[in-house]
Amino acid sequence: CKRCPKGATVASGKGKSKKSCKRGKKKKCFRGYYLRYGYCYKCPKNMYSAGGKSKDCKRCPKGTTDASGKGKSKKSCKRGKKKKCFRGYYLRYEGKKKNCNRGYFLRHGDCYKCPKNMYSLGGRRRGCSRCPEGTTVGRGKGNSRISCKDNLK
Repeated sequence: CKRCPKGATVASGKGKSKKSCKRGKKKKCFRGYYLRYGYCYKCPKNMYSAGGKSKDCKRCPKGTTDASGKGKSKKSCKRGKKKKCFRGYYLRYEGKKKNCNRGYFLRHGDCYKCPKNMYSLGGRRRGCSRCPEGTTVGRGKGNSRISCKDNLK
């Protein structure tokens, strides 16, 4: 047996190939990931999570840094080299305020797809809205309430 990639899982006896591994609904996430809308998402750079049922990532202490998804605990945050400027120059904040496309939500400066049956108008929205009862839309495809179509059986 081979292990599914980090953040993915498959039911016992159901894994026939790597494609069987899904980042589906779970109740617990691996360290370095956080739980949102029933899915596990990787913590962004300079943040960490103990995993489990954690619904958020914590920021590394001031003056420390960490690679994206590698932050499993506060100890993962290491002292990084500070960027220095030449005499007569100052360091401008390098981060940009990000806007997400429709069907995505903003979390810790990164955009993530809305889960199945949810939609988002994008921008700086920090969450997704549920489709009305009896309607459905694919993961990341919900760009407005209108994109939620009748659930035909």
